[in-house]
Amino acid sequence: MSASPTPPSAHQADLPPGIGAQAGRAHDDAQWGAFAAADSAAEFCSSWLSLQCAQVADARTGMLLLEQSSGTFVPAAVWPSEQTDVTYLAAAAQQCLRERRGLLLREHPGALAIVAYPIELDDQLQGAIVLDVAERADDALQRVLRQLHWGVGWIETLFLRRQNSDQQQTLQRARAALDVLAVAAEQARLEPLAMAVVNDLASRFACDRVSLGVDRQGRARLLAISHSAFFEKKSQFVTALENAMDEALDQRRSVAFPPADDNASGIAIAHRDFAAARTACSVVLNSRGIGVGVLTFERDDGQPFSSEEISTFEAVSALLGPVLDDRLELHRWLAGRLVDLLRDWSSHLKDPRRPGFRVALALAAVLTIGVFALDGDYRVSARAVVEGEVQRAVVAPFDGFLHEAPVRAGFVVKQGQTLASLDDRDLLVERQRWLSEREQHQGRYRDALAKHERANANVSLAQMQEAESQLALVDEKLTRANIVAPFDGIIVSGDLSQLLGSPLEQGKQLFELAPLDAYRVILKVEDRDIRDVHAGQKGTLVLTGLTGEALDFEVHNVSMAEAEDGKNVFRVEARLARSDLKLRPGMEGVGKIKVGEQTYAWIWTHRLTDWLRMQAWTWLP
Repeated sequence: MSASPTPPSAHQADLPPGIGAQAGRAHDDAQWGAFAAADSAAEFCSSWLSLQCAQVADARTGMLLLEQSSGTFVPAAVWPSEQTDVTYLAAAAQQCLRERRGLLLREHPGALAIVAYPIELDDQLQGAIVLDVAERADDALQRVLRQLHWGVGWIETLFLRRQNSDQQQTLQRARAALDVLAVAAEQARLEPLAMAVVNDLASRFACDRVSLGVDRQGRARLLAISHSAFFEKKSQFVTALENAMDEALDQRRSVAFPPADDNASGIAIAHRDFAAARTACSVVLNSRGIGVGVLTFERDDGQPFSSEEISTFEAVSALLGPVLDDRLELHRWLAGRLVDLLRDWSSHLKDPRRPGFRVALALAAVLTIGVFALDGDYRVSARAVVEGEVQRAVVAPFDGFLHEAPVRAGFVVKQGQTLASLDDRDLLVERQRWLSEREQHQGRYRDALAKHERANANVSLAQMQEAESQLALVDEKLTRANIVAPFDGIIVSGDLSQLLGSPLEQGKQLFELAPLDAYRVILKVEDRDIRDVHAGQKGTLVLTGLTGEALDFEVHNVSMAEAEDGKNVFRVEARLARSDLKLRPGMEGVGKIKVGEQTYAWIWTHRLTDWLRMQAWTWLP
């Protein structure tokens, strides 16, 4: 890229031609050399503005404005010297920044002209350059604007370099912070985490010592020192170090001694006393806006910490703070967590911006008082099953074979309905035999009477009476061979439909029959609640099959205990208040016996209290 020749200045015009040209080239080379060798942004801007003004003939004054903070533009360079008054160029600079375009301003013909050109990068306004040049034609002024447009590219290069440098530094800080976070995440407990972090930071940033302290009730307490397994907590060194950490915690900012930047450093009195001939820097570890710890870096060679290093320390602390807070929370005992919770509640209660918290706390207090002061119905819950009040067993009347069984469990039967019948063919044959014998003995009895053989008559009479008794027994068996229902009811158990033709022994239970209008409830109360249950108490029963209706009952009897499902339960018999319901024996549900009134706190905690008492009695000597 080549530049247009620089016009000779006024003092060069008085020199001989050869000497003037050589002086101009020397001056031009000096400006380009300064531009190429610029180490800082200020030197770069100053040399660049000098070159731009040298490229424009009859340029009197030049000013370069750059953005210092959001919306604030300040002079980055002034030509021909820093003492030049450029206040009269302010109006043109403001207009150029406002309109964001090149401007040519003249007050009146023959006066000086002002040329202004904006500096933009990625559609973002970064500044402007303003030159005071001699009056010239419009074409010449347009060439000045083009020259400025060409030269602005160097300033944009400066911004790109600066942006790239900032991104590289940010990337390096992020990489270091993530590496330290990975080291911390490998440790599950607080002490190993603290030791691993300080050792890693000391080696990573070439520090002679790195210390980690945590906030304990507003004061910093030393937790770990790099490459030191133990330290004396009450030593003078530890006290001075904790004072330096407190200084950073109180200011909620990083503190370095010697300070890297006078404008950015906070109060460092404790750091000065602690560091002495060394250098020290403390950064605060924050979690949810609260300082939870402090990292202190030390060097014995006296080399101050740079702003870039302090920024890296702050990036590390930003990621490490929440991890440290989490480990601190896990490390605290219940009492410490309770104290923190009460402290938070106290601050919320005093905060006028939290009226809802006050209302919620008041409601919780009222509820707590109500739980301990108000009484409620204490009821003992137990599993319940419905049984028939009377359950009749139907048994086999004599030994025989099953002929017919038309009903089985679950059938509703009427009084006199056949439940089962036995095979009566053998009985009919036996009846005929006994009828024949009776007729024979009766004929012998008559012959003996006719012959007046009194002894034979008595024997025949006895044999005839025996035959009649056997005949009556057979008739009775024939009558009982057809087993019928003694009353209206439901078959609770028994199914003989698969046993037709099989032999039956006398007295074998065939069915269980229960009435349809008389039921009782069996409550299975656990032994820990049986002390409160006695006859005469009332309660309510809800069955699984009738969840929409609650049935009232009254306790009738407390029976003996029995083992069921590994628990000791008592059978409590109760009578239902109603008998017109569509109940079935065997229906189950949950019954609650009304015992009396107790406070809600006792009702909800008495089982736990009883269990604790039992455990204490078991384990105490």
